[in-house]
Amino acid sequence: MTSTFLDPKIAKLYESVPAAELEKLHRFRAQYPCQSVMIDGVTWRYIDNGEGDIPLLVLSGALAIAEISWPTITRLAQHYRVIAPDYSPVPTMDGLVDGLAGILDHVGVERAHVMGGSYGGMVAQAFVRRYPERSISLVASHTLYPDPALGQTLRKTLRFLRFLPAFALRSLLSRRLIGGLIEEGRPELVLLKAHSLEIVKYRLAKKDFMAIFRRTIDWSEKPYTPDDLKDWPGRVLLVLSADDPATPEPTRERLKSLYPGAQVHLFEGTGHASAVLRQDEYIGVMREFIDASDAALREA
Repeated sequence: MTSTFLDPKIAKLYESVPAAELEKLHRFRAQYPCQSVMIDGVTWRYIDNGEGDIPLLVLSGALAIAEISWPTITRLAQHYRVIAPDYSPVPTMDGLVDGLAGILDHVGVERAHVMGGSYGGMVAQAFVRRYPERSISLVASHTLYPDPALGQTLRKTLRFLRFLPAFALRSLLSRRLIGGLIEEGRPELVLLKAHSLEIVKYRLAKKDFMAIFRRTIDWSEKPYTPDDLKDWPGRVLLVLSADDPATPEPTRERLKSLYPGAQVHLFEGTGHASAVLRQDEYIGVMREFIDASDAALREA
């Protein structure tokens, strides 16, 4: 397979990526094509692939396109049936998780393990609360808890962001989101950064950016408590990193207090990119938890 891009501007983003690494991304795109379905007038795109019978809903980060999690999807799909959706530009978190439930309906999955990283961890928490009967377990990785203060800050920011043209929004997200969370100087993250920039610069429209902000505001103002899931039989895994700039220690402790019975796995030295920098350990923790949760379900 030739590792080339039709658009020379996109190809330029990947100039520093080793050919062998870039080939893996091209191979993923060929082997894990997106499908689409219309639900209540909204088009939803998703990946549905994998070797196992156990269904796993994989929710990617704020870039809104499932493909950004391709290393995790590839590894997990060797053991589970992975359903990984893109996020359509709906303005509320409830609207987003309703669309995800519609995708599960479309592919014939009644219940699934729910796994989300970063922004996807927020989506996963929302899904489990809105659809507990469809959620076998919850994995929330490198993510936040609802914080009204964050919502207020973003609401003020949105007042001027909505007037910015798409190119300015792309520049802002490239600096704040990608530049702030993907550590410079680590060769293992060169492909992740290039891929993220491709999505921000060439695959998301202004309506996508606005929807990401509006859903974050909506979610931040939700009054989650430790009692929300007290009657839910599922198990919870929190995957965190001690040096993640998005989740400093007070944030991690607040998240853990929201899930008092959760299993916790803490990485060291991986920042916000544990899934890439320590992939074997990351996938191993996920698999052990999902398999144990599925076994508990069968025994119940």
